[in-house]
Amino acid sequence: MNNFPNGVLVLFDIDLYYRIVGPKTLPFSNQKAADIAGKHLYDLFPEEKATELEPKLEATIDGESRSFDIEYDELIHHIETKPVSIDGDPYGVLVTQNVTDVRQTAEILEQQNKRLDQFASMVSHDLRNPLSIAYGELELYRETTEDTHLDEVENALGRIEDLIVDLTALAQNSTSEEYQPISLTAVAEDAWELIDTRAASLETEDDVIIGDRSQFQALFENLFRNAVGHGGENVTVRVAPLETGFYLEDTGDGIPPKKRDQIFEHGFTTGYSGSGVGLTIVKRIASDHDLEVSVSESPEGGARFEFHAVQ
Repeated sequence: MNNFPNGVLVLFDIDLYYRIVGPKTLPFSNQKAADIAGKHLYDLFPEEKATELEPKLEATIDGESRSFDIEYDELIHHIETKPVSIDGDPYGVLVTQNVTDVRQTAEILEQQNKRLDQFASMVSHDLRNPLSIAYGELELYRETTEDTHLDEVENALGRIEDLIVDLTALAQNSTSEEYQPISLTAVAEDAWELIDTRAASLETEDDVIIGDRSQFQALFENLFRNAVGHGGENVTVRVAPLETGFYLEDTGDGIPPKKRDQIFEHGFTTGYSGSGVGLTIVKRIASDHDLEVSVSESPEGGARFEFHAVQ
């Protein structure tokens, strides 16, 4: 028992008393095994944690092996239990290891892989709009030879360049130290100019938000595209501040309540010409700016997106 590597070995009885504990000094808590042996589960742990452990240990006494993680004292412990019989009486053997670093590393890798998968879609999705504008304006220039169309091509190419730089930064997690004050109206109007708004109209009420301007522009572009795509060419879109953030709402048909929990899922789409990536981008940018996004209904029955600072 004293040589048990990096963990704790426990023998417990039918009444959930710890009968044997080793090694002599527990590696996680530096407690003495002699101080733990003979004590009941509820003597050793807070009630909430003991209540979580109790059914698993009782199942072990009843003959079922268990394998699970549990958080305690800011550490993650992996626990394995097996039933044993000693002189015909049921007991349980419990082995626990500190797996905090392993679990945290696995979680980080999973998040990174998810971000990489979504990053590829984000780039192609957001780049498609200014690229389409550039092609359209170039075709108009060929037909008319008017230089104003080349100016629009240049603007679209500049937006593509910004997206390549800033979406890469987004995938790498920009930090609050890099954020700057931004005019809510200005960034919304810039985004409005870069999408096909048809006969739709934009109404804004200005305020200052803090963040990365290009990322917020991408956020608004995706929300505007969604509003016009679903709400129709005559939809009105409003952007205005809230006490702890801002909102965007439209006068379209809205989002059915049963779909509101799904719309931010990667790849979820309700049609028109959406790729199912735009609102994933919106949620990602909001999260990176410590904003929580929620969906409700505008006064006209359209969609309303609210962004509140996480408290």
